[in-house]
Amino acid sequence: MHRSYEKKGVIMPEEQVQLTDEQRVLLRVGAVCAVLGSIVSVAAGTGFGNLTNSAGAESVLRHIAARPEWYWPLVHLGFIAGALLWVGAFIALHGSLRDGASRALGRLGAVGVILGATVHIIDSSIDGFGLTALSSAWAAAPASQQTDVLHTTVALLLILHGTWAGVISFFHGVPFVLLGLALIFSRTYPVWLGWVGVIGGLGSLVAGITMFFGVGFFESGLFVVFAIVVSVFMLVMGALMWRHAGSEQGMLSAGTGA
Repeated sequence: MHRSYEKKGVIMPEEQVQLTDEQRVLLRVGAVCAVLGSIVSVAAGTGFGNLTNSAGAESVLRHIAARPEWYWPLVHLGFIAGALLWVGAFIALHGSLRDGASRALGRLGAVGVILGATVHIIDSSIDGFGLTALSSAWAAAPASQQTDVLHTTVALLLILHGTWAGVISFFHGVPFVLLGLALIFSRTYPVWLGWVGVIGGLGSLVAGITMFFGVGFFESGLFVVFAIVVSVFMLVMGALMWRHAGSEQGMLSAGTGA
């Protein structure tokens, strides 16, 4: 049975609902945000290399000090840019979900990704600026004073472990579970893609929660697998949003099970 919607007093089946020009533009902007956000986030993650989670304080300082001063801040500006781009993609995608359940879940996902991005920005700001400053101070300090910088770095890394666990849980995790469920309940986008989002988000959420309890996900980097899953999810989502914006009826045949 087809769901239907009322438009100007006429009941129309979902497949015939037309997108307005404004909705099409928003979807295309969201599609670009989804794709660019994935590219920038993966590039930043490659530069990050799970360094602060897998190496000791002295190794972290030595690694950052050996690189140009702009390197570590640029990596974290990449994380911030990627997070903000994904926020734009979530908001645009939510606007294309029409059914009650999927639209409600999509709205919750958009709110969740805003909160998660806030945690990500805080983590990246502390990491990108704080560790760069400490590595410069450590490299310039005489050997007798390097120990003090090292102790400060140990304390900062403990803080960053907590904020990073928050990023994994509430940026890579909860929003993607909600958005994936929204797609599953929607007839606009493929159900299989919704399950990819749920798997990536749920895996990230479990990884983040276990990090809070000190389980070795930091060192193993297993959470990176789920980060890649949600990045691929956003790449595909961006392509489908662009296609959806340009489709004649403003609906995807994949969403009807075709």
